[in-house]
Amino acid sequence: MTPPDPPTEDALGREVNMLGRLLGDVIREQEGQAGFELVEEYRAATKALRGEDPRPADFGADGRRLLERTDRLSPAEARLLVRAFTAYFHLVNMAEERHRLRVLRRRLAAAAEAPRGESVGAAIREAKADGVPPERLRALLAEARVEPVFTAHPTEARRRTVLAKLRRLRHLADCLDDPTLGPRPRHDLHDRIREEIASLWLTEEVHRRAPTVLDEVRNGLYYFEESLWAVVPRLYRELERALFESYGPGLEAPPLLRFGSWVGGDRDGNPNVTARITEHTMRLHRETALSLYERDLEDLQRHLSVAVEPGRVGERLGASLEADARVMPELARSLDERYHAEPYRRKIGFMLARLRGARRLNAERLRATEDPDTGEDPELWRGAVRLEAPLPGDAAVAYARPEDMKADVRLLREDLRARGAARLAEGAVRDLERRLDVFAFRLARLDFREHSSANAAAMAEVLRQAGVEADYLALPEEGRAALLARELGNPRPLVAAHAAFSPETAEVLALFATIARAHAELGADCGDVYIISMTAGVSDVLAPLLFAKEYGLFEPARDGRPATSALEVVPLFETIEDLHRCADLMRALFALPVYREHLEARGRRQQIMLGYSDSNKDGGFVTANWELYRAQQALAEACQEAEVKLLLFHGRGGAIGRGGGPTNRAIMGQPPGTLNGRLRLTEQGEVTFARYAHPDIAHRHLEQTLHAVLLGSLRASSQGPRPEWRRAVEAAAEEGHRAYRRLVHDDPDFVRYFHQASPIDLITDLRIGSRPAKRKGGDRIEDLRAIPWVFSWTQSRHGLPGWYGLGAALAPLLASDPARLAEMYREWPFFRSLIDNAQLSLGRSDMAVASLYDGLADPGLRPRIFARVREEWRATERAILAVAGQQALLEHSPVLSRSIRLRNPYVDPLNFVQVSLLGRLRRLDAPSPAAEEVRRLGALSVNGVAAGLQNTG
Repeated sequence: MTPPDPPTEDALGREVNMLGRLLGDVIREQEGQAGFELVEEYRAATKALRGEDPRPADFGADGRRLLERTDRLSPAEARLLVRAFTAYFHLVNMAEERHRLRVLRRRLAAAAEAPRGESVGAAIREAKADGVPPERLRALLAEARVEPVFTAHPTEARRRTVLAKLRRLRHLADCLDDPTLGPRPRHDLHDRIREEIASLWLTEEVHRRAPTVLDEVRNGLYYFEESLWAVVPRLYRELERALFESYGPGLEAPPLLRFGSWVGGDRDGNPNVTARITEHTMRLHRETALSLYERDLEDLQRHLSVAVEPGRVGERLGASLEADARVMPELARSLDERYHAEPYRRKIGFMLARLRGARRLNAERLRATEDPDTGEDPELWRGAVRLEAPLPGDAAVAYARPEDMKADVRLLREDLRARGAARLAEGAVRDLERRLDVFAFRLARLDFREHSSANAAAMAEVLRQAGVEADYLALPEEGRAALLARELGNPRPLVAAHAAFSPETAEVLALFATIARAHAELGADCGDVYIISMTAGVSDVLAPLLFAKEYGLFEPARDGRPATSALEVVPLFETIEDLHRCADLMRALFALPVYREHLEARGRRQQIMLGYSDSNKDGGFVTANWELYRAQQALAEACQEAEVKLLLFHGRGGAIGRGGGPTNRAIMGQPPGTLNGRLRLTEQGEVTFARYAHPDIAHRHLEQTLHAVLLGSLRASSQGPRPEWRRAVEAAAEEGHRAYRRLVHDDPDFVRYFHQASPIDLITDLRIGSRPAKRKGGDRIEDLRAIPWVFSWTQSRHGLPGWYGLGAALAPLLASDPARLAEMYREWPFFRSLIDNAQLSLGRSDMAVASLYDGLADPGLRPRIFARVREEWRATERAILAVAGQQALLEHSPVLSRSIRLRNPYVDPLNFVQVSLLGRLRRLDAPSPAAEEVRRLGALSVNGVAAGLQNTG
């Protein structure tokens, strides 16, 4: 493929040129000169369509002729175009990632004398410069908790096989950076890159089958094995160094960073996540963690070859070695023969024996929880899991809890320090201790999520069988809440030992039994968060708490004993109406004596989750953002009144329409009093790969997140935005809501238009996740999950969820008081984030491409609906430019602006082919072999557009 025309003096441009030439070589080899010329024809044609205007209103007559030409392509020719431009973007994305790494390393080298911006070190240095006393910083660090939570939300369109090939290509490209590389080795490397590109070309791009839940679990574990395991100790070393340099000795760096996961525990709308799968997931987490610790201990044993005369071994270390020898006498003799004068190696030998015993015991449970109904071949993963049978003595010696292993690691560290080997103590040994702090034996804490309606239906059946209430679902909300509160205080069990329930209720109960067993065998930190989707009433929170009581996870105070609670019950507020009511709902919960007992047992801490995706789909971009801001403030006030510590869990997606955008900017824009050093947030789909696949990029993302949390908490003002600013946004949100509702919910033809003018039907058929695209049947917008909703608008380049309604929202204020809006943009982080995120989304959208998709809709719908979208796009652009004081969109983001401008002509062929394929598919009689072929080509085009835009849903 011919490379783009822009100047290529920089390293990125040279690399893109080189990769483009090599891809062109492969296309000629595989598809012949005619295939190469077809690709070149489309590249030239779409570039000419753009001309000098990078953002035309439409493609005009030339665009119509190109679409007609595309309609005449054979399926093989359409496939060739899609594969060529998709492969090109895979290579360009890899090159851009490598360029980003070069920039990061250059900045790191330039910051040798001072921490680089938005780093952990910069946060501590800025705190010191702000006059933050050590006592306040110590208190914040003690309470701080930052926890990214990985989800399996299906927004990663690429197969893992493709991602693996791209990793190998990146490694080969890294080798080209060697300045000592001669002409012949460089030529050989180019040949190897061609070979890998050819392999990529000949590999199926899309999934033949949908991934199973356990496929998704293993995909999630990859980021811990390949990236986070190395990154976490590095971050803590930097934090400790920064604390010492700014505040001197005395300030410890507590384990403020944790990781969570929904993969294998998120049951909401996914019938494939069963209690058995959930237990298997927790066991896989444990196996991965133990295997990584085993590797660390083996490395440490080789490293700590410190010679110590037998009579001079430290007292505590000597006593520990003697205790180990009494329990493992045969191993003691073997270790003594091999490491007679090396006590640290002997101690690590015992530690390895304990760890390997724990792995064998865990492997036994892994076998027991294999699910024969998943359709999986266990041999696909057994190679990565040590499935040795437990030995007779394993139960007596194996580490049961991470605290036991941590005590041994701390003993090594303390003894080394006492021996004057502080450098050894604070190196790899300290790194291992930090990993135990952060990962424990769980790796990532597994969250459990279920829809409130599933819990309510199960509760109704349990209460009916127990003879407590014949028709629980018919009760008003007040009646349900009162009944559940009463039953929570009743010591009588509700679930009989051998009671028979419907499969749905049995599965709900099986999860709580699984959690209880996992807590007993693995420790409560393997998973102790239960999230209730679509929480609308007090009863939605009390129902899972009552199930927890049935399985011993919650015990109310009784007979002078305080309450105990091993499960954190987390309401998730998602719709605009629920966001309005959430603070009052929490006040009602806090007023219940039995719930107060639960909170006391949990340290008076309450976690609350906010859903960014569904609130946007429900109320539109402006209203959702404002209602989320208001809800956070109201929840903080309700918790403060009840003397409860609030932890907000932000359910953010990758796209702007699902709460995405720069993480540090979003954190700094939170309302006063809502952060306090505590933050949980979801990491989803392709965003997870972009942020965590490479250790250096993962490090940068995490240090920026920690920087924003620490400084955002320390600098938070007790005062919120000015009253007049709040009134202005309140009025804007109402206007934006009306505009959004008129289009999306009030127009009876909008759903039909959405299905006709977007690739939603292709996206719902994509095999990129184990979860269905809809929570239930039906064609309403409310029934569709937020991910395919945003995914579809992204593919068609409308980008509607990320900006629609902002122009209408700001128009009255721009007409009456534009200076106030400019002032709000300068001084209010929330408002600036709102405008800038809309600008990002608007900058990535493209009305010329969107008009191609509009052509697929019925002629009677197009003039009314798309005309309204185009008009609002222009109004939003005018509003953003006026508020931000800019002449053009993305004026202050030149790198992104240039990237979009250069990418568009290469994404356009993929959109032309996709529009043509959608038209063909709708003309064919389905099902048929021809329709299936077109559908598979359409799936390929979705993959390609996602690669070109670097964004899905």
